Amino acid sequence: MRVAVVYVPAKDKARIEQTAKSISRALESKGHMVDQMEARPDESPRLTGYDYVVVLTESAGAMGKIPDRVPRFLAQAGTLTGKRSMAVLRKGGLRPSKALARLMRAMEGEGMIVNSAEIVASDEEAAAAAREAPVERR
Repeated sequence: MRVAVVYVPAKDKARIEQTAKSISRALESKGHMVDQMEARPDESPRLTGYDYVVVLTESAGAMGKIPDRVPRFLAQAGTLTGKRSMAVLRKGGLRPSKALARLMRAMEGEGMIVNSAEIVASDEEAAAAAREAPVERR
């Protein structure tokens, strides 16, 4: 399957990029073709051609906010209605569960089907979550 791993840094770009690489490697080890990309404000890559999308971000504030770029990127990423996906939040801030809920709400607002959601504290946890994700064609 074609999988997109999209990461949206809020503070520490190097750390979130490394977590995205761990997720990508874990999915590739399961035989998937993986493209990793940063959600940049000046670009809007199309996610329509992917079978599965992983959206990775971190808290943008202490109270469970996510980067404003997440919903803007998803709104410009092509047809996402019915796209199976995974929401991953790199742990940080005071309310990571609230940030994960906001991430899922942004994804579901574009019509994505979030069939897996995880809060991870390390690259190893992120890789384990990716290996266990139900990445399959429906």
